[in-house]
Amino acid sequence: MKKSLSRRKFVKLSALAGVASSLPLTSCKKEPIIPSDSDAEAIVIGSGFGGSVAALRLGQAGIKTTLFEMGKEYKVSESGDTFCNMLKPDGRSTWLKKKTVLPVTTIQFDIPQYVGVLDRVEFPTSYMRIYRGTCLGGGSVVYGAMLPYAQPSLWNEFFPFIDYSEMENKWYPKVKSVLNFSTAPDAVTNSEYYRFARVGLQHCEKAGMEKIMLNVGVDFDVVEGEINGTERKSATNGELLYGGNNGFKNSLDRNYIPAAKSTGNVTIHTLHKVDSVKQLPDNRYEVTVHKITEQGDLEYEKKYTCTHLFINAGVVGTMQILLKSKFNGGLPNLNDEVGKHWGNNGNIMAMRTWLLQDTGAQQCTVPVTAYGNLDNPITPLLAEQAPFPIGMELRQLLALAITKNPERGHFTYNPTTDNVDLHFDHAQMDISRKAMLHFVNQLNAANGGILESTMYFGGKALGDDFCYHPLGGAVLGLASDNYGRLKGYNNLYCLDGSMMPGFSCCANPALTIAGIAERSMVDILDKDIA
Repeated sequence: MKKSLSRRKFVKLSALAGVASSLPLTSCKKEPIIPSDSDAEAIVIGSGFGGSVAALRLGQAGIKTTLFEMGKEYKVSESGDTFCNMLKPDGRSTWLKKKTVLPVTTIQFDIPQYVGVLDRVEFPTSYMRIYRGTCLGGGSVVYGAMLPYAQPSLWNEFFPFIDYSEMENKWYPKVKSVLNFSTAPDAVTNSEYYRFARVGLQHCEKAGMEKIMLNVGVDFDVVEGEINGTERKSATNGELLYGGNNGFKNSLDRNYIPAAKSTGNVTIHTLHKVDSVKQLPDNRYEVTVHKITEQGDLEYEKKYTCTHLFINAGVVGTMQILLKSKFNGGLPNLNDEVGKHWGNNGNIMAMRTWLLQDTGAQQCTVPVTAYGNLDNPITPLLAEQAPFPIGMELRQLLALAITKNPERGHFTYNPTTDNVDLHFDHAQMDISRKAMLHFVNQLNAANGGILESTMYFGGKALGDDFCYHPLGGAVLGLASDNYGRLKGYNNLYCLDGSMMPGFSCCANPALTIAGIAERSMVDILDKDIA
């Protein structure tokens, strides 16, 4: 007789989340500064959606560019072992920690300290914890690859200086031409691996919500090959948050970044963590960089100079660099808007359980569907149907929601810790919690099921203390002009998630960040560099 698992025991097997730079290197040994005359016309800090766009367009314009990435380059290889599995993690999973940091369960795995691909940044001053990608390609390596367009009904409130039709007709398609995203084909969604998604859409429709097929940045030919047995299993074998070993994910290290390198004008340095920046008397910029080992120790410190500087290190990394540089006098003229207007894109999760239908023992890790609930009476909400791939039938559905939450936090630099503090408290998530509870109750009333309230999210009913989509801190039109030029300086730019006003209009922000970065680079190259 087959031995069954208790509901509490199977949680130990679970690992699922969706995403996307600097932590203090407490283990570093200070080495002598290595003098350098290293010089570039442009420096790009960070290789996420903003940094990769900037590097490609600079390279294509013939600009000699240096790109610094704090993390390691992980190259997908024929051996199929570049990344670790979510259920069998090792040091490659997590950035310089000795335990994994997945959000759905309090059960974590012991691992050796290494420069892994996923980080969770904790803030003693905040209720919120921020997830980010920490490797070449940034968040694109660890995210769920969901790339929906921003909701047009919300756009003008948050981006009044950009016509939505311009995004829809020009900048989103320009990103698509490189990133190559699409909705899932029927051959994929009709497979057993997507029973959970089909059940979710049925529940969505019965509850009177809008059924949505998501744009997804994966190669569905590879996913279909996994399903029919012609490709090595990856997305159908629990791989997503720590990368995919068969190349199913169209991450930036497989499109924008190699395209930038192929111009011959872009040099990439990985395991290079930018510490601070200062403007020189000739108005150029000096960038202080720490070269680190794969265990996070300092090898040496080096200084680089450039004319045009793009600080696109992800929200936490960018705030660390900008606020420290302002504090220590390197960039004293940054305005007081830097560090403000941070939001978590209204991220919140819930698990519905004791459903009346099977949701599938084998689940592909790539989310492809969502529930449109923009008429939620509390606040507009879009919830993506997340998989929960632990290899057994649970009759559960996990949802990651993006809610319109007007609450904002702010960052400050802490010289004692040499890091930034985030100020955002529990009460600021009230509207998101109420909207998510209304959403879950509406679904359960129409379809059956209950809200799981004890087994996930640290024993809480809702996952409300994490952030996959950190946004803000150098917001367009406030800290910068409408194209990312930071106020107070010439030739200093920020084009990552920091430029977004804490919210990306009930959509994952990656596509919108890349689209606005494409728009900004056209203006910057035309007026500042050409």
